[in-house]
Amino acid sequence: MKVLIEPLSHFAFFRNKEVDALYITLALTQFVGGLAGIFVPIYLWNLGEPLWKVLYFFLLKSVFFIFLTFFSIPFIKKLSDKLLMLLSIPFLALYYFGLNFFTEIPAFFYLLPVLHSASFFLFNVGYHVNFVGAADGDSLGRQIGARSLVSSLVTLSAPFLGGVVIALAGFNSVFLLGTILLFVAVLPLFYFPQRSLSPDISVKSVWGSLNHKYLMPFTFSGAGYAAERMISTLVWPIFMFIAIGSVEKFGGVVSIGLLAGALVTFFIGFLSDAGRRRKIIWWSTVLYALVWFSRIFYKTPFAVASSQVAGNTVFNSLLVGWESQYYKIAKALPSPTSFILSRELLYHLVRVPFLAFMMLLAVYLPLDSFFAVNFIMAGILSLPFILANRVHTSQLAK
Repeated sequence: MKVLIEPLSHFAFFRNKEVDALYITLALTQFVGGLAGIFVPIYLWNLGEPLWKVLYFFLLKSVFFIFLTFFSIPFIKKLSDKLLMLLSIPFLALYYFGLNFFTEIPAFFYLLPVLHSASFFLFNVGYHVNFVGAADGDSLGRQIGARSLVSSLVTLSAPFLGGVVIALAGFNSVFLLGTILLFVAVLPLFYFPQRSLSPDISVKSVWGSLNHKYLMPFTFSGAGYAAERMISTLVWPIFMFIAIGSVEKFGGVVSIGLLAGALVTFFIGFLSDAGRRRKIIWWSTVLYALVWFSRIFYKTPFAVASSQVAGNTVFNSLLVGWESQYYKIAKALPSPTSFILSRELLYHLVRVPFLAFMMLLAVYLPLDSFFAVNFIMAGILSLPFILANRVHTSQLAK
């Protein structure tokens, strides 16, 4: 029992009220993501959209995100992290609300990605800036583990509930419910102080962080992450849905995966701060790649469901170590905001050509071959996570 209590006593949500409020906001937005967001690719697929067009919908999000990054810098540097997060919620609410009219208004195919991009841009930048400022540098792993634990526990039932709501009342009902719940996520934002963004951020400073000589291994690591996530969040859910056969079972499997991930991250954050972060990244990367490679052999619902649970567990372990490195780098640089913006820009610069390539595969390959090729690509793209170990914050002062 003592072994369990000791790590628990170090978790940030027992000591830092500002971080606590931030965790709650993140958990609530992720609850909506689990309730409604994970079903968006399946919703589009269920409407009869070809797979290439489902991918195109998400490619548009990345295109608009890139434009927002370049054109909004002069404006967002005058805002606070809290205001950025507050502004993001209405855009996301409108996105979910607009999905209810997707089939009735064809122009929404192009408008909704704009709303989604604006929301993610504002929230991600505001959230990361706040976390860098609020987190304790000596216990980043534990705080990230706590964040993941809280989010997983709060969102645990969301995919299953979303599947049940869809089965009983349709996709539109779950999107409407997600819209309403988003406004609850605003409330914790009023319980922590605001931080201003770096006033000297510019397109030049963002590009400087993107091209930083000593950050190149971490940049390649981020590029692999950006591409792999597209397969994980777009292709794998559709494959799971086809194999499992119903939205209720699909949601239930995702919920079980969240529970397994929550239990793992409870301990991984503590190990990360105990000097084992690099080993965690190395072993988790290898295991995660093997999970992807093994998926080309899975066809039965049980095998697919088991792979989802295993993959989510290993990925959560990997993410605790990798994100600890992310925030340590941000804290070590003169302008954390420029670094954060450079990472967000990197992810979408990578995703535009990668999603375009995935669209070509979807057009020319049979469905089974498309899935197999994507799983192999995801396994390969997971391997650059290891490169994060080659960056040491002591080098950044050079």
